[in-house]
Amino acid sequence: MPAAVTFQTDVMPVIQSTCAPCHIEGKGNKKPLDNYASASSVADDMILRVQKNPGDRGFMPFKHDKLSDSAILVFVNWKKDGLKEK
Repeated sequence: MPAAVTFQTDVMPVIQSTCAPCHIEGKGNKKPLDNYASASSVADDMILRVQKNPGDRGFMPFKHDKLSDSAILVFVNWKKDGLKEK
């Protein structure tokens, strides 16, 4: 049985590589996602936005390619596993 997806181990690296610099604390006016409390409070919205296609209203990451299926699954599985922090 695979280990549960956690924010620290699995989600944060995806956020750092695909959501920075826009969603990092102190950078611009976007919701910071580089801490557990902030990211977990908008998990459903993150999942919805990364599952959209480029050109769809609300698609993220804005002005970038769609995330890989495996990166999207990190967010989906994090939610499914209970939004664990560590």
